[in-house]
Amino acid sequence: MAQVRKDDIKERIFDAALEEFYEKDFKTATMRGIALRAKIPAGLIYTYYQNKQTLFDQIVETVLCRLPKTLLNTVTKGGIPFDRAASMDKVFALQLFEHRRALILLTDKSKGTGHQHAKENIIRMIEEYIKASLSSRNGRSYDDLLPHILAGNYFESLLEILRHYQSRAWAEEMLDLVTKQFFEGCNAL
Repeated sequence: MAQVRKDDIKERIFDAALEEFYEKDFKTATMRGIALRAKIPAGLIYTYYQNKQTLFDQIVETVLCRLPKTLLNTVTKGGIPFDRAASMDKVFALQLFEHRRALILLTDKSKGTGHQHAKENIIRMIEEYIKASLSSRNGRSYDDLLPHILAGNYFESLLEILRHYQSRAWAEEMLDLVTKQFFEGCNAL
């Protein structure tokens, strides 16, 4: 019976920290604020998490584990056509809907952590994929700024859907529209 209580407390701390970090950010969130939200003494948090950074790391780990491994594989294999990538990307994005707050923490609220450059790193991965895909399409050379702009715009569009999330059906519709616009636009290059 005691194990269930420990798991319950750890889950309450995790959920409270997610809310505290999401409402504020890593730097302004406090362990005391997390404890108040979890309705436990602040010192009890340290039984489960070494410090605020460890707690933040646990939360964003849910997203880091779901980053597009297929995208990384694609980049190393020289790219695939944009039309096939669109369906792979949608599967990935739909999985992120379930962890949208953790992704927003990772990309928008991680200043002061080891993850503060996560957004730029993700954009760079997408940028490398776009470079490989563009060069494999028609052999034409593009200025390096183009893939950077396209990657940043696409990822920021995905983040906007997650930031303004209303429902899964709404998010899926928005994702379909953005993905269609992005990949059809890229196919025109």
